[in-house]
Amino acid sequence: MGGDVLPALSGPSSQPNGAGKALVAETNPSTTTPSSTPSPTATATTSAPPSKPSKVALSAEALASSVPVGGPTLEARPMARRSAPPTLSFRLATYNILGSSHTGGGAKSGPARASRGTQYVLDHGFSVVGFQEMQSNQRSTFLNKVNNTWGLLPGGSQRSGDGDNSIAWRKDTWQLVKADSVSIPYFSGKPRNIPVLLLRHKQTGIEAWFTNFHNPADKFGNAQKWRNIAKQRQVALFNDLAKTGRPIFVTGDMNERRSWACDIVTGSDMKAAAGGDGRNGCSVQTNRVVDWIAGSYDVEFSNYYEDRGPVVDYLTDHPIIGVDVKIDSRDFPRAVQ
Repeated sequence: MGGDVLPALSGPSSQPNGAGKALVAETNPSTTTPSSTPSPTATATTSAPPSKPSKVALSAEALASSVPVGGPTLEARPMARRSAPPTLSFRLATYNILGSSHTGGGAKSGPARASRGTQYVLDHGFSVVGFQEMQSNQRSTFLNKVNNTWGLLPGGSQRSGDGDNSIAWRKDTWQLVKADSVSIPYFSGKPRNIPVLLLRHKQTGIEAWFTNFHNPADKFGNAQKWRNIAKQRQVALFNDLAKTGRPIFVTGDMNERRSWACDIVTGSDMKAAAGGDGRNGCSVQTNRVVDWIAGSYDVEFSNYYEDRGPVVDYLTDHPIIGVDVKIDSRDFPRAVQ
């Protein structure tokens, strides 16, 4: 990575406010045993009835019975109610936007497709998207259309090739906590910096890592050697990030089918959104895509889909892949800030 992985950003732990049982002091009523002196003679005598207690004696008796020995009574208070651990649900996508350099001008130009593709993202309710091949004029189109309501990194903050693989997030939903990068080999082994972002969900306070890769294709000869190195670095990254206690998500065009997913899930505690993990050998079944979404084993994926319809066919030469994500903070207690 461009820098060391953040240490665990765990917040202060909270202890439940417990209230003990009410302490009620008990008083034992005193008993008076009258003394009896035997009469010296067997002659019966009649004693006078006891006199009535004075008002002062009555007041003292009332006071003694109203105040328990040991101090005033402690009132019982209800137990403090703890809020339930937060749960976060959102939609995540991976989208190879097909770089402008791959198409000519007119209706299928890079900016034209990016404009319609941005609307697709908005219409489908995603709050985080990993883009690949998002060239400069396509990034500008996206940012102009969303009107500063989304963040985009690296965007244009690094060299152009690095910005092609940017992560976008809704600013009203997520807050950027940390931006970092990791280098992988691209065409002919040339380095490409890949974004590694820590985002905090504003409503729940849950933090999660997002990474977005584009491993090299065989465009300039067999690139499997470079893809293997990229996978090794990805596995090492995911294992390092897991130590922070935050869930991890990866999106990307890996230019590799099932073998990419199997190497990732068996080398780290991740699972594929399409189904399958590596805890008992690779259980990933699908072998039809090179575009992948994966996440930490304890996150929940549902409603996974690959859109290959006519709109997407106009936008790009890849499917757009989306999935619903659920994070239960009980599985990631250190992720809540």
